[in-house]
Amino acid sequence: MPYSYTTEGRIVHVSWHGLVTKDDLVAFGVDMPRVGQELGFAPDVLHTFDAVTGHSFQPIAAYMYSLLQKRVRIPNPIRAAIVATTPEGAALAKVFTTLNRTRNLEMKVFANEAAARRWLARQ
Repeated sequence: MPYSYTTEGRIVHVSWHGLVTKDDLVAFGVDMPRVGQELGFAPDVLHTFDAVTGHSFQPIAAYMYSLLQKRVRIPNPIRAAIVATTPEGAALAKVFTTLNRTRNLEMKVFANEAAARRWLARQ
């Protein structure tokens, strides 16, 4: 699995690395609702893609993932900040933001983690 996550108060920090596959998207789509259920609330999410080396899924796989995520019920508005400092990370960020159709999920891409954290803190 090319990601790990830590809980930091009301934020879940997802650190992505390596080559991201279609199966990884599916696993992430299962993990995040489970994490929210364990926390008892829908958290904001900080994605960092610095260690991503690329992705190996076709656009249709990303589109299918977005359709599945559209069915996820997020009980309150949340934010997902994506930090993309490499071309590989930027490409993956573009996929996520372009295909986001999840109700109550606002996504934004940042060039550095400090700006992303300020946005998540609503500052």
